[in-house]
Amino acid sequence: MLKKLNKNKYISSLLSVLERNKSVVLTVIVLSILTDIFFISGNSDIRTFGILGLSIVSISFYKLRSQLIFIFCLILLGIMFAAFLFSGTSIITEKVAVWFVLFFGVGIVRQWKE
Repeated sequence: MLKKLNKNKYISSLLSVLERNKSVVLTVIVLSILTDIFFISGNSDIRTFGILGLSIVSISFYKLRSQLIFIFCLILLGIMFAAFLFSGTSIITEKVAVWFVLFFGVGIVRQWKE
């Protein structure tokens, strides 16, 4: 499928830009998750699954290992622990738990594929 897309010069240039800016794309995804957790008050499935879909596409595009996904899950677990200690069961704790479960599932599926 990517071979067909590479024939179009605009899409091939977009793919080359994305390949060169791997750290920027992954940083934007992590920052959007942290923004959703800490700064956006409501829950939205469209936002959550949109960010998750973008994350899954970037994980498969950059061929990230499941070990990196599980490290991110450990970071989310630490954030969830700290949020629970400081604020109890709050909306932030719930959002972190949702992101943890989603990325843990993605990590398990990615581990099966490796």
